Amino acid sequence: MAVQHVYLKDASFEAPNVLELDQQGGQPDINMNLSQRTNQVADNRWEIVLSVTITSKQGDKTAFLSEVQYGGIFQFAGFSEEQMPYVVNVLCPNVLFPYCRTQIAQMVSAGGFFLPPLQPINFEAVFRQRLEEARKQGEQGNGQADESTESESDS
Repeated sequence: MAVQHVYLKDASFEAPNVLELDQQGGQPDINMNLSQRTNQVADNRWEIVLSVTITSKQGDKTAFLSEVQYGGIFQFAGFSEEQMPYVVNVLCPNVLFPYCRTQIAQMVSAGGFFLPPLQPINFEAVFRQRLEEARKQGEQGNGQADESTESESDS
């Protein structure tokens, strides 16, 4: 696997309710949503785009919403067809996530908020969870796997 190019595809930051937030409101609820898009651009080249969305709420008010999409062009050689889903869904996001995490931290800080460091994501566990969900749905006759994963923390 060779990383040919890593780039910021899209980034946004919103703080819609700054004037309405209670400065004594305690710890906000922080929600992280991950999603990924893949596009095969040639026989052995893929564009992988990892999206990370962080939403911080204080009560029913959104403190901030930050979304980053980082893309990468990856070239693959020597992987079997059976290995490619693992490579695309585990190895590539492991390369892209640190870029997303850094960009989000910079935007949140520039927006005047504090965000505890985003912990590394175990993309292998996420991939295995998706496979298990797809297997269960397949047993029920559906066979569609969900492309996004959510995790919540009270930070």
